[in-house]
Amino acid sequence: MSKIPWPVWALLGPPYAFLMVLCYWYFLDTQPPLILNYSHAHFTSAPAVDRMDAAAKEIHEVLGGSTVWTYREICVVRDISGTLKARWDAEAFSWTVPDVEFLPSERGCRNTAYAVLVPTSNPTRNVAYKTTREYQVNPVLRVSVPAPPIPITILANK
Repeated sequence: MSKIPWPVWALLGPPYAFLMVLCYWYFLDTQPPLILNYSHAHFTSAPAVDRMDAAAKEIHEVLGGSTVWTYREICVVRDISGTLKARWDAEAFSWTVPDVEFLPSERGCRNTAYAVLVPTSNPTRNVAYKTTREYQVNPVLRVSVPAPPIPITILANK
């Protein structure tokens, strides 16, 4: 059995190690830091504390410029900061909401209620609020955690 000379190890070792780290990042370190267990299908008029409370407070139409709330049940499994991307989609156009950077949350499961400012609309329109949380889990991989769209009717301001 012949031994590999040390200059060959010196030349091939670092690229091999780097390749192994890249493979780990790309194939094994892919778990999103947040798991969305439940998202209420409609907005609520005030912050909800559980599913029954969200069902009691749900609204289907709102005056533009108002504040509504989303109710979600999440589990944070990794403490990584991320970006919340949101938009309002109507039949013919889309309003984008400025991206929001957020800091890592404490690990564990919890119920959350987020305030959302409704854009003004004239005439009355049916829209859907769509959100995605994006996380850079490692130097080579970015993962997204989308939430189901929430439909609502924005009433025209009179």
